[in-house]
Amino acid sequence: MSVLASVIDTAIVVCPQPDLPEARLLGVRVAGVPLLTRALLTAQRAGIERFTVVASAPQQAALRGQLDGEARLRGRVRWIEPTEDPGAQSASSLVLPVSVVLEAGALRGWLTRVVDSGSVTVPDAAGMAPLAVPVALLTECIRAALRGQPGLAQFLEKLQGDRRLVTVPWEGIRQQLVRSAAEVPAVERAMLAALRSPEDGPIVDRFVNRVLSAHLTRGLIRTQVTPNQVTVASLVTGLVGAWLLGMEGAVLSLLGLALFQLSVILDHVDGEVARLKILFSPLGKWLDNVSDHVVDLAVIALLTWRVAAVKTPGTFAVLGLAAAAGVTGAFVVVFWWSVSEQSRAAWTTAPAQLLAPVLAFLANRDGFSLALWVAVLLGHPTWFLWALALGANAYWVTWLLIYGLPTRAHPVVGGPAG
Repeated sequence: MSVLASVIDTAIVVCPQPDLPEARLLGVRVAGVPLLTRALLTAQRAGIERFTVVASAPQQAALRGQLDGEARLRGRVRWIEPTEDPGAQSASSLVLPVSVVLEAGALRGWLTRVVDSGSVTVPDAAGMAPLAVPVALLTECIRAALRGQPGLAQFLEKLQGDRRLVTVPWEGIRQQLVRSAAEVPAVERAMLAALRSPEDGPIVDRFVNRVLSAHLTRGLIRTQVTPNQVTVASLVTGLVGAWLLGMEGAVLSLLGLALFQLSVILDHVDGEVARLKILFSPLGKWLDNVSDHVVDLAVIALLTWRVAAVKTPGTFAVLGLAAAAGVTGAFVVVFWWSVSEQSRAAWTTAPAQLLAPVLAFLANRDGFSLALWVAVLLGHPTWFLWALALGANAYWVTWLLIYGLPTRAHPVVGGPAG
């Protein structure tokens, strides 16, 4: 048996027969994206290159309008009616019912584990999609999918009895089944909860940023606002906050802290909107990361200006430069590794193995936020500059000692788009 990931290059989305209740789902939007468009874009991000939509003539007339404005799918979708030959050009095809919402990374990983066994392959998780279907069973599978979830269930039950059904583990974000428009809010909440990253900070990210970003994201996914627009809003908000932090006065300091934190929250929102609406681009990746760093540098620069205005200017200018250098060094090494798409492996020495989880724990903005809030609220912004001058420089030097540099870099298209 051979792995099919490089062989499956066609995804077939089957629309239920018009007289079935499931057919009403064709007009339903999840996170602002129609279910048909979402299925196709998810398969595309998972590595699929060609697409076939099986739908009746009236359904096609209504659905083509959904895809007309989607440049990423232009010229890649073939429309056929239920009675037509699917014309499979590979050993197996990926069959996707429109009622199941998938995450591209999990789908890509699942496809790498599917093997050419001559049988239909399904995930071992709950749900009946996706299906990797060999040519010999493709027509029968499409006919079953046209009858909706009950038809697919009967088809899979028959295959199991004939010992022609294989299950392959599904890892990562699990599938979400949409049975009606009323279930969409619950599905969106589940999708949003699954986006929480293991690299999130354990305090500010977990209890403040992600909680508030979730509320903002749920509102924005139903609008035309793009992730890049949210990124720009995060940048502007952060710069205004930094400007206020550079001024004396308790009220201005509190307002500056609040705007800085709002900037961090919006930084989470742009990524959440991008993933939920399947909007990614190289520009978005670059803009998202660089804007965070610009805000951090602005906070350091303006707090340095504030401190130097009342103390020894030369001494605190050097301190501010050391803090900026530390933050920049940490940003460069972490970002370089992220765009390289390589897995990190620490040296096998005992100190390296001990420090690696500590570095992973600190690879977020929790430390920056906590140090800023504590130092400013206590009236000692100098503490914040010292913490960064020492801690941030120690961080990136330790990172290099443990991980080194990636051997090569690859372009990444995983950031917000807009």
